[in-house]
Amino acid sequence: MTIPLRREAAPLRAQAVAVLRQQIVSGAYRPGERLVEKRLEQDLGVSRTVIREALRQLESQQLITLKPNVGPIVTVLTAENATHLYQVRAALEGTAARLAAEHATAEDVSSLRALIERFRVAGESGEPERLVTTKDEFYAALVAAAGNPVIEEMLGNVQARISLLRAYTLEVPGRATQSHAELSAVIDAIEARHPDLAESRTREHVRAAQAIALTHFAEAPPAAGAAPHTTTPPEATA
Repeated sequence: MTIPLRREAAPLRAQAVAVLRQQIVSGAYRPGERLVEKRLEQDLGVSRTVIREALRQLESQQLITLKPNVGPIVTVLTAENATHLYQVRAALEGTAARLAAEHATAEDVSSLRALIERFRVAGESGEPERLVTTKDEFYAALVAAAGNPVIEEMLGNVQARISLLRAYTLEVPGRATQSHAELSAVIDAIEARHPDLAESRTREHVRAAQAIALTHFAEAPPAAGAAPHTTTPPEATA
């Protein structure tokens, strides 16, 4: 099944970037996987020029790497890369939680609780893609409650790159349940108007995720091979 882009609203390049980015973030394209331009042209129903422009933009976001004699592949993070990203993530999310504890409305808190409940259900029903989507929505709601658009912009880039590891970390048995408990505790602190506690609990949550990611590198580092993508990705909204 192909995913042709609509000839309306956003330019085709922007739509192509959005679709390919979602496939990378969701894990449909795995780290180290080769992205064949001709296949992407067919899947998205656009010209090679559009595909190349989209790949260049994704390269600038460090989601794609151009490998000599191979071509574009989904970026493979190293343990050092991951450590640096998690350090920045802890600072940004911790600050967002602190600000949310100071500024969140009752509606913001209700939204966060509804999302974390959806996350719990997705975890219990074994829906990894829904887990990722719901967690992204949770972070978006957290940043919205913080009321700082700069954090939103910066965290979006960091989260996108960290998402390259989510296909591995969410497969760890019990991680979804643990994550639900950690984030529920963050919401409790936000609702109780305890900025210090909200920030510290958020940083603890990020450190737990970092520990799992680094364990993955130690036990089974992702292959940096160049196998081409041979299955058509599921339909996505641009």
